[in-house]
Amino acid sequence: MSRFTTYAIREISSSFLFLLILLTGILWMGQGLRHIDLLTTENVSFIAYFSYVILLIPKLLLLTIPICIFLAVLFNLNRFRNDSELIILWASGKSDSELLLRPILFFSIFVFLIHMLLSIYITPASLNELRHKIIDIRESGIHTSILKEKKFISPINTLTIFLQDRKGNKLTGLLIHDLKDKSKPQTYIAQEGEFITSENKKILRLFNGDVQIYNKQENKISVVEFKSYDLNLMPYNKKEDPHIYADEMLTYEIVRKLRGKSLNDFSRFEKEEFAALHTRIINPIYIFCFALLPLLILKFSKRPDDGWVLPVSIISLIAFFSQILQITFQNLLIQNNNLVIVSYLVPFFILGLTIFFLITENFNFLKLIKNVR
Repeated sequence: MSRFTTYAIREISSSFLFLLILLTGILWMGQGLRHIDLLTTENVSFIAYFSYVILLIPKLLLLTIPICIFLAVLFNLNRFRNDSELIILWASGKSDSELLLRPILFFSIFVFLIHMLLSIYITPASLNELRHKIIDIRESGIHTSILKEKKFISPINTLTIFLQDRKGNKLTGLLIHDLKDKSKPQTYIAQEGEFITSENKKILRLFNGDVQIYNKQENKISVVEFKSYDLNLMPYNKKEDPHIYADEMLTYEIVRKLRGKSLNDFSRFEKEEFAALHTRIINPIYIFCFALLPLLILKFSKRPDDGWVLPVSIISLIAFFSQILQITFQNLLIQNNNLVIVSYLVPFFILGLTIFFLITENFNFLKLIKNVR
């Protein structure tokens, strides 16, 4: 490995890491704010909340890695060009493929392996864990932190709670309207109350009050007084959908589930799982496309005084359309599993076309554009 190859890999990797941390961090903070309701309405501790949002990072990395490798190569290519480093090496008889294709390919292979590991193992595992965490959180009962003094709070559609004052788990001035049984809505009024946990059950113990039961069929209200009454809050749990979606299933689970079945025998969910399985393999291939596309700029201009805006715009547009193709075929594969071979061919076609133009000597895009005009 030449000295310039080592130098280029070091420069590109440092830029890539900086962009990856920056872009992923911004997206992660945005996702964290979207899930802040876990702290405010679900009574989740900060440690549990942090462990929850940490699990979002692998999925974000799958989105940011292709963008960051494209920008890192583009940035360093521009710097090499402006600092006349490439001109000096070109003057020594080195070709573009010898100078830049080799270090970028080496670095792309390393990033490809990381992306493949994330896509096949780490991200599905993190999303699977996220699904189980959210099911546990949603179904763990009504959390006391959402109740505010002198406000009507409806944690779910069938329950409304009002309290006058609160000190920890001690409550005073309670009014509770229960619509769990719509034919017989109930209203609890109590001077005091206390949240307690007994045998994994969440209970609101009411003191010195009464419960008013309205019978809609008889159009009659009955009142029952009590000194102490335990209102079990567990029946008011939010029912979270237990279904595990295709992107949340572990890869080996999908392989085991689909083994021995033909495409025509797949159910709707199995079609999604089949598409998710192959998408996890196909998407990392695009890493090579996004890494090598910036090199096509050298087919527009090589000298520092050559225009830079047009080449960057054209290459960025090509990268954008490549991303659109990737997303399009990813969605089409869900609708039609028979497109799986085409989905594999698309990144290889883009990659092959890119390498063809790179290794073709004396090919200049600007001359081609002028001839078309």
